[in-house]
Amino acid sequence: MFQNEVTGKLFDSKNKAISSEKKSKGIKELFSWVPDFEGLTRKKTDGSCDFTNGYWCAQWSEAEYERLVTSIIQAVLLYEPWITEQYVKHGGLKAEYVRGATMLGRYLCDNGSEISSWYELQMRICRRCYRVYGQPYYANNCAYEGIPGSGKPIETRNIK
Repeated sequence: MFQNEVTGKLFDSKNKAISSEKKSKGIKELFSWVPDFEGLTRKKTDGSCDFTNGYWCAQWSEAEYERLVTSIIQAVLLYEPWITEQYVKHGGLKAEYVRGATMLGRYLCDNGSEISSWYELQMRICRRCYRVYGQPYYANNCAYEGIPGSGKPIETRNIK
């Protein structure tokens, strides 16, 4: 067995492992500028479930959100040619096909794509105020001023 050293995934041939590793490194590089939100959702960074449970969020700018959308598009174009083909038939992959819960997410998730986690991250960002939450529910129900349904103020942190 041969292993992709980035993801740990095993392959039955050296060439498949090398090809997978090149893809993984490319995707990792495209998103290297993004803070470790995945670590936060797995309690690695803040030591609690507070981020995942919506007790605090990270504040991004519109430019950072748009950079994430652009990075997702670039990753799909470079590393998921079969998905790219689906969009070429309909005028190409555009930002509007990335924002929110779209068919692109379904393609990425169902295929087990490494890009899926980055797509899921953009689903956890409120597209009005650019707060990053631990799960999509809070982004979809962002009230700007507090924890949805609680009346409590939400702590906003800058994560870089």
